[in-house]
Amino acid sequence: MKNDYLKWGALAAALVATASAEYELARAVGFNQWVAAAVPAALDLYTVRALRAHREVLAAVAAMIGVNAASHLVTTGLVPVNVWLVVAVAAIAPLVLWRVHSLAIDVTAPVYVERVEDERPTGPVVPAPVVIPAERTLTAAPFLWDSVAPPKALPVTTSVPAETAREVVTEVVALSPAELRRKARRMNKLAVMMTKRPVTIKALQDELGLSRRDATDLRREVVTP
Repeated sequence: MKNDYLKWGALAAALVATASAEYELARAVGFNQWVAAAVPAALDLYTVRALRAHREVLAAVAAMIGVNAASHLVTTGLVPVNVWLVVAVAAIAPLVLWRVHSLAIDVTAPVYVERVEDERPTGPVVPAPVVIPAERTLTAAPFLWDSVAPPKALPVTTSVPAETAREVVTEVVALSPAELRRKARRMNKLAVMMTKRPVTIKALQDELGLSRRDATDLRREVVTP
């Protein structure tokens, strides 16, 4: 919920508690005091973005735990500052930039629908013959019908509309991330019921029109308990 003050209060407290260790680790590997402050800021922004998007929360929390643990190990002298530790700390900011940008992009899937435009005749008007019988003729003998003239086909035409065409227009409807997750959860539930296995990446690609990368991320969300 947007007004869940306990959740956001706990987040603020956690970010403040971990910021000091993250800053000290950046200083220990050679960052100056101004650049070192960007390390906890980057991790904090990544965590907030993950919580708001309801994605990669575990990865954000794991990153904070790893950085804090490394900081305390270096501070207590249990782990020396080596090449790999410097490389790992230097990679934090670029990795955070990549993941925050990825979480900011809404995943959409094309859904194709058909819309029928106005109907228009595609051919000429087809004449339909109408047969009108001729009148009976009287003979000279009064009150007696002598003969009946055979019916004649008179050239009378009426307008009959020809077959009309249906113009089909394809439109693309974008699904929101929440709608994609709901559809994916239903597909996963059905797959587990029928095959005892979770939904596959290929099934999500085919059904929702996703790329393999987006289908992989979506499957991870709906399959991971």
